[in-house]
Amino acid sequence: MGEPRTRAAIAASYQAARARGDAPVMRRYQNEEACFVLLAILARLASDEESFVHRIALKGGILMAGELRSSRASADIDATTGRGLRIDPGRVVGDLRRAGREFGVRLEGSPDRTMGGLIVRFRFDSLTDAGTAKLEVSVREDLVFAVRDAFFDVSELGLQPFTLPAVAEVELVAEKLRTLVQRAQPRDLFDLHLYLTESGWNLPPADLRRAVDAKLSITRHKRWRSGLWRSNLEEIESTWETTMTSWIRPNRLPAFKHVVQDIARQLRSLRLD
Repeated sequence: MGEPRTRAAIAASYQAARARGDAPVMRRYQNEEACFVLLAILARLASDEESFVHRIALKGGILMAGELRSSRASADIDATTGRGLRIDPGRVVGDLRRAGREFGVRLEGSPDRTMGGLIVRFRFDSLTDAGTAKLEVSVREDLVFAVRDAFFDVSELGLQPFTLPAVAEVELVAEKLRTLVQRAQPRDLFDLHLYLTESGWNLPPADLRRAVDAKLSITRHKRWRSGLWRSNLEEIESTWETTMTSWIRPNRLPAFKHVVQDIARQLRSLRLD
């Protein structure tokens, strides 16, 4: 394994991009720094059995970055408690401040407690002229399968590995299929490709179909059908490279055509296409 990717190294890369006036690359390093800070905060929270992170299930980009070492950075912590289960905003804020003391974490406005859950926006002392992040905990999801333990091997960042609760693998794939059907976001296609081709997860077809149908039942589609995942591909292709440049290094971004082919092949093997 090579030398850890430190914040100082990220900052140096950012300054070089800034000197060139390369805005998309600057944004990518800002996202990479935010992802580093969030993973460091989660590592500290994980070591405290009383912290709120042991009462939620992680999902989204930060889970992919920590568990699967995704090349897509994330500036958000996304999680769920399941339907109707809320956590105390005061406790969340207190835990975040303690775990993020090294990074000067402070709130950006008051926590937003909505019908859908809790959103906490915060800032941290940045080395890349940025320093914003967000925690969002949903309370409106009916989890189909039990929460599992996810192992975050973040040693490449110079951090100690840790384990935290996370949404089940088949449920993560099902949720990503739902979002891909409902919106034209290139990152959804990228994430689905990572789940299906690089995660090494065991995805029993019957369980996956059950989860997919459960996710689609609250949408206009109601149930899965072959080819549904292709609904927004044309729009996604038009912004594939320009959008993903702010999140992924160009040499690590697979060609759109190959991503679609890989996903189609995997979905056929899972009896979804």
